[in-house]
Amino acid sequence: MLGHLNSKHVLEHLNLLTGGVEPILMCSCAKTKFCHRHLVADWLEKERGIIIKELNFPDLSRKNGYLVKRKNPSLFPEQ
Repeated sequence: MLGHLNSKHVLEHLNLLTGGVEPILMCSCAKTKFCHRHLVADWLEKERGIIIKELNFPDLSRKNGYLVKRKNPSLFPEQ
């Protein structure tokens, strides 16, 4: 479904909804369960070339709708 959307318009709409304050995507899914928010975050990163960080989980990354442990955690954030 995301493929039918314009990522630029989606990001603009999120910014409009938040009054220009940086939007935060939230959910109530457990960190080990599938989450649509991860799919949206990955899509926006890929389409808009931005980085969307997972708060409170620096040693985890998103993959196919799940949070997974990083193989090589680093003290330095991803660029």
